[in-house]
Amino acid sequence: MKIRLEVDDQANEPEITIRANSPQVANALVTAFQNATPQYQQIALRQRGQNYQIALQDILFFEATDHQVMAHTADQVFNTRQRLYELADELPANFQRVSKSAILNRQQIFSLTKSVTGNLVRFKHSHKQLYVSRRYYQALKLALERKG
Repeated sequence: MKIRLEVDDQANEPEITIRANSPQVANALVTAFQNATPQYQQIALRQRGQNYQIALQDILFFEATDHQVMAHTADQVFNTRQRLYELADELPANFQRVSKSAILNRQQIFSLTKSVTGNLVRFKHSHKQLYVSRRYYQALKLALERKG
């Protein structure tokens, strides 16, 4: 494996270009980089007219209601101008779609419970909960089992 490093002091954020001889190697490297640098990834959010930069690792889930997308942390709620489908394309691999109106951070999950009334996710260090639709439940369960 060849590694080439270029330092660009004009860059606004870190940029990594990966050239691989197979998609499996490329995907493994992308996942490794994303998991190794979560503290540097932030998102611009709003709350009561003020703008904030919030670390993605602090986000429990994104939820769309009434044409608004809200980002939930353990104890606060912020708004974003982005639509849910835009976020789904831009967020790192640890964020997963769990319903038509929600994306959650798998690293923040405390428990996943399947019952007759619904599939419920509880989060670490928070009272907040989120329902997972039947359509997305199996994919979430498999991703959590792989994580180990």
